[in-house]
Amino acid sequence: MNYDFESILARLKEGLSGRVSAMEGTVTGDILQAVAAELARIWSQEVDSVTQRGFVTTAQGEWLDAACGDYGIVRKEDESDDSLRSRTLEHIRRQGAGGTAADYAAWAESLEGVQTASAVPLARGAGTVDVYFAPADGAPEDIQARLAFHLEGLRPVGADVQVIAAQPEAVNVEAVILRQGEISAEAVTAQLESRLAAYLEEGRLAEGGQVIRRNRVMALLLDCTGVADVTALTLNGTADNLTMERGRYPVAGTVTVREG
Repeated sequence: MNYDFESILARLKEGLSGRVSAMEGTVTGDILQAVAAELARIWSQEVDSVTQRGFVTTAQGEWLDAACGDYGIVRKEDESDDSLRSRTLEHIRRQGAGGTAADYAAWAESLEGVQTASAVPLARGAGTVDVYFAPADGAPEDIQARLAFHLEGLRPVGADVQVIAAQPEAVNVEAVILRQGEISAEAVTAQLESRLAAYLEEGRLAEGGQVIRRNRVMALLLDCTGVADVTALTLNGTADNLTMERGRYPVAGTVTVREG
């Protein structure tokens, strides 16, 4: 069924008794046109968009806050819709169910000042959980204590929760390139520094650690303006992938790019 003005007006006219004229210019006709116009407006601006507002994948603004709130995820200060949506969808994918590792990670990440977190069940024996977290930029100095207090109010009764600050590990990149155009090696370095930082921020703490992939960093460098080819690239001095152990997270270190 269509809900545009013409379709609504036609249905209104069909419902009239044959003895009443609904021609344009008559009182009845003018009333029906006004009603049809308002109903079409309500449908297009209110009713038709309800389904878009009610789901995490499509809602925006305060509607997204409400949709994410159904899963216990709240917006952090100045957090964008995309970031809030991503955190909530990740929580849904983890399928937490009341005290699982996924729940602890989601609870921790909902606290202002926590960038990412992971949980290790049974870390110190039955009933214990170790929660590792990485602080967000500008996090308060007492964020570890705040997180411990935050989780204390959410943990199942009897759970022994320990909060551990994950340690940053610098990822140092050295590369040799073939340059093209007028872009200097210094300008390429600046580009890679920005791209590397963004890539590392995508990473999440994981129970078994995480991998920084050399091929991904290579692709970032090849995408930089002024790079024709990359003839050598190392991460912390190795030509292999770089593995972060449990409780450690990557941060951008030194970036050195030179011409071969």
